[in-house]
Amino acid sequence: MSILLREGRKEDLKKKYSDKFDEKVLDWILNISDLVDFNHKYTDFVLRVLENEDIDVAEKVETIIEELKLFDKYQNQLEKKDINQYKTFTELQNAVTTLQQKEKEKELEGQVDKIYEDDTFVVVIPKTQQASCKYGSNTRWCTAAKLDNRFVAYTQGNQRLYYIINKKKSSGSDYSKIAIHFNNSGRKTYWDSSDYNMNGREVEVLNYAFPEMMQTIDKDYSTYISKFDRESILRDAFNTNKKTISSLPNYLESGKDIFIVVEGFDSIPDMKGHYEGTVQIDWSDGYDNFLVDKYNLFITVQYKPIDGDTYRAVVEFNGVDFDPPPEYFRDLGLETEQIYNTMPIKEDASETHSFFARSIADKIRTYVGQNPVLQKLVAGDKKFWRPDRFHYGYTFKRADKGYIKKLTDWLDAGKVGTKLDFLTDIGQLDKKVENGKTYYSFKDKNIFLPSKDWRGQFSSFFASARLAGILGYKKEGNKFLLAKGPNFDAFKEGNLKAL
Repeated sequence: MSILLREGRKEDLKKKYSDKFDEKVLDWILNISDLVDFNHKYTDFVLRVLENEDIDVAEKVETIIEELKLFDKYQNQLEKKDINQYKTFTELQNAVTTLQQKEKEKELEGQVDKIYEDDTFVVVIPKTQQASCKYGSNTRWCTAAKLDNRFVAYTQGNQRLYYIINKKKSSGSDYSKIAIHFNNSGRKTYWDSSDYNMNGREVEVLNYAFPEMMQTIDKDYSTYISKFDRESILRDAFNTNKKTISSLPNYLESGKDIFIVVEGFDSIPDMKGHYEGTVQIDWSDGYDNFLVDKYNLFITVQYKPIDGDTYRAVVEFNGVDFDPPPEYFRDLGLETEQIYNTMPIKEDASETHSFFARSIADKIRTYVGQNPVLQKLVAGDKKFWRPDRFHYGYTFKRADKGYIKKLTDWLDAGKVGTKLDFLTDIGQLDKKVENGKTYYSFKDKNIFLPSKDWRGQFSSFFASARLAGILGYKKEGNKFLLAKGPNFDAFKEGNLKAL
């Protein structure tokens, strides 16, 4: 019944849009797997908002589909739940984006501890950098900065950070928000929203005018600091034997999962501050697990109370010998790796252990995710790249359409030139030379400008092609000439996949 329904919808859509689209384009859209998976319930919307004059139909359709996936996910939370209520793609995009922003706001509310609130003020303890940026907005605090944020530096160990926010006037005044910071020695400093250290008189007025609020902050800090017995926590943490697992689900979109399993740790007799553990990398096909590689860990830990309530750990990898090796064993080359970490001591040994083991697992996860040996084991000869969808949007899923086909054909033909030469050759630009200088214009527009004024032309396309390894550059003099990238042949052969 579902197949009949889907096919019926396809035929109806073919008739409805036969005058708007070429038959080949229409057939291609109607057979896109994502739209088929939705039983074509969103295909009418795609065909309705898509314009024939879109330069690259494939890229535009892909962008619309990605937004429809979000619409399908959030549909029940949207004011307009019927896709037919949206007249344009921009309207749909705005609705989904607004909802995502609201969800993010709600998520950030859970990333602070609220310890005090009255009609005028609220006092929060930010637990993440994102929450610190939200609740510290409209200030000049480095803990709320978008660039070079120092939130971690001011909260690690037994430091404590409080934000006092005037609910009635959260901006426009030096005192609309105040930060109070306790360092590792318990010294308390006050900072106004312009990031000036408040003087003794200002602090005295604050404590006198709002005694209940200020006492709540002092009491919270006292309770917090009393929980720390740092050296015993650290000692117990590294004699806790547990298993921590970090995973790469659906690795390279292959249907296979990779698991990084960290176990330990045991103290080494007669070697104070030295511990042992193991890390194992497994591959799973959904039914069975197979060992890929395994290492013994040698860990050196140093407690650093002078520099803050932290410890510095160095992790070295020693390979494990197997005779004979398991069927899927591969040496991933971690023997040459070391992990250096300076980390805060958490409130209890178990939490400190989990934090440390997780940091090892996650660092190895990043390493093995890009490991060519593991990629070949799981995916054979395919190559992969990670598009920057936020800035560029191109994923080059098809090699036989659009500008990417024109570019690969141009390079295959042995053409040599800059990106402006390429755009001229494919008919996007006109070119002329006057007094030895070269000028360009949009095709048939006759508005010629020097090459420096065209630096941003098609920049997203060229940046994505280079990121994918399809395109490379070689410099000759002051010119950057287009060249085949390291993944050019794989892309042409259909062996390059965007993750």
